[in-house]
Amino acid sequence: MYLTKITVLTALLAGLPLVSCGSKHNSTDNAEAQPALHDTDSVPETIKKLVKAVNDDDGQGFANLVSYPLQRPYPLHDIDSPEEMSEYYHKLVDDSLRQVILKAGAEKWSEYGWRGWSLDDGRYLWVDDNVYDINYISSVEKRDLDSLSQLEISTIEPSIREGWRPVMCLRGESNGKIYRVDSRTTGEDYDTHHFRLAVYDASKDLSSLPSELVEGKMEVEGSAGTVIFMFGSSDTNPEYVLQPEATDSPDPVIVNTSGETIQLQRAYWHDLVKNKL
Repeated sequence: MYLTKITVLTALLAGLPLVSCGSKHNSTDNAEAQPALHDTDSVPETIKKLVKAVNDDDGQGFANLVSYPLQRPYPLHDIDSPEEMSEYYHKLVDDSLRQVILKAGAEKWSEYGWRGWSLDDGRYLWVDDNVYDINYISSVEKRDLDSLSQLEISTIEPSIREGWRPVMCLRGESNGKIYRVDSRTTGEDYDTHHFRLAVYDASKDLSSLPSELVEGKMEVEGSAGTVIFMFGSSDTNPEYVLQPEATDSPDPVIVNTSGETIQLQRAYWHDLVKNKL
């Protein structure tokens, strides 16, 4: 599963928890937390293997239990392979997350049907056959998020920078247009209409004003927490409807007022800007 959902947006709208950075540990530090899960049949084997990998500070073992790509909040890059995860391990699994996982008894793990199992009601991570989503954001990631977000906003046209931070960047498969979504950080309408869509034609200079700039809002629908963005002044007939995770497509889609559905690919603004230089 590739969930855009709350991982991207919770960090931006609700704020990121400040936690201590990760470091290497002696595998005996929290060995007493192991028997609580190993001696029960109430959680699947994958969770037991996950706890053991974290207890042993085994980045490669942890990486082998993850489904890829593992999404990280934009503009961080997603983790695409076990090799990348092994290198990224201590940046993500810091002291705080490590202690939560090792101290959690079976009662902290809950099953949610087709969504699999979660630790502390989805606050930290989700497990199906493998770990497929990690909602937790470490302090190192938060620092990187802040610096990358500031850098990204600094590259767009100056008159549209203030009061916004990036949420995602997408490219049209057929038209080559760039679609970027930003979140408002201040303002009277922050609680209701606090997103905007900037559309750049394929040949457009990304440092100039976009071809279109439309404000809108986000809705979360259904038990799966499906995220939908609607841009435009009308809720009944918005100019654009963006589905970062479409139900009938492995990739994001956007629908315009004429009813045209445009397939999108996830992109990174920094990479696009570099390629334009």
